[in-house]
Amino acid sequence: MQRISTSNLQPGQVIGRDIFNADGDVLLRWGIVLTEKYIKRLIELGIYSVYIENPYVKDIIIPEPINERIRIKAIKILKDNFLRIKASNILDVREFSAIANVVVDEVCANRNLLIHLTDVRAYDDYTFIHSVNVSILAVFAGIGLGYGKTKLKELALGGLLHDVGKMFVPKEILNKPAKLTEAEMEIMKEHSLLGFELLRKNPEVSLLVAHMAFQHHERPNGSGYPRGLQGDEIHEYANIIAIADVYDALISDRPYRRGILPHEAYEVLLELTRTQLDLNILKVFFKYVAIFPVGSLVQINTGEIGVVIEVRQQFPLKPQIRIILDAKGHAVDKVYEMNLKDTPTQFIIKVFREEERIIFPPV
Repeated sequence: MQRISTSNLQPGQVIGRDIFNADGDVLLRWGIVLTEKYIKRLIELGIYSVYIENPYVKDIIIPEPINERIRIKAIKILKDNFLRIKASNILDVREFSAIANVVVDEVCANRNLLIHLTDVRAYDDYTFIHSVNVSILAVFAGIGLGYGKTKLKELALGGLLHDVGKMFVPKEILNKPAKLTEAEMEIMKEHSLLGFELLRKNPEVSLLVAHMAFQHHERPNGSGYPRGLQGDEIHEYANIIAIADVYDALISDRPYRRGILPHEAYEVLLELTRTQLDLNILKVFFKYVAIFPVGSLVQINTGEIGVVIEVRQQFPLKPQIRIILDAKGHAVDKVYEMNLKDTPTQFIIKVFREEERIIFPPV
């Protein structure tokens, strides 16, 4: 399958992956042929991109580090509980703990997979889906750091609850379809303290979980908020959540900008380690993230173009590619596969965006 913006969808294209909202409802099922009406409705619902079938990778399934139905169920439970907190200012941690336990169990069972976390989400559901994604990403990093189950579950719970303070931020700011003003950003920044205050008052929530909400916007160089902490003043858990938080935010479509590609996010995070993120944690984090996810259209240094069909954890920069165009941009006589780990002199030089309009050979 291939991810494509709803604004670029065409009638006749086929949905390649079920589209859910945060309530767990299926908006469109895999295999549905798109019509003008379907496309218009997806845009109205604030869905910015979907997966469509790609004839060159029909046989390829994107690996799931956590079962999609379990992930959707977790998002729904989290959304229901967040909205309850917004209405009553009361946190019942039991359901969050149950989600955290499931996330840890699922990720531990699939610890040898890479994360191809490029999901589809509506902007109104962003906070809920983002929180589940951050929890998943953080647990993978925790595994890489050698954490046992107890620490992983604490980390997973912190990931789920790190943005709970956003429930007290006005909706017009939280879901604003444009860049925030300085005044609005100051209000948004209050979510760290608001979340901490809610969590620390709950006797069933550990102070470490509360501090993940409090510190996930702190930065090692002291440039973060709300307290401008530096270096070892920031807990390792919060540094993990910070990296997962920034990565998922970068690759996500928002009303005011398109998400960037994973390899671009990798470059951004690497640059941020100079001043704002922990380099050692980032190195561990990217052992589990597919920089070139399955389905990516790429060009190698010989000029040939193909689709990524498999990425192994041991060789994240050297995926297996299905070559479909030769160096001159012509359809190859016969589609073939190339494993870059077996070709030391060949490597990826470009990942194509959908708007670059690569001309595919006829199916």
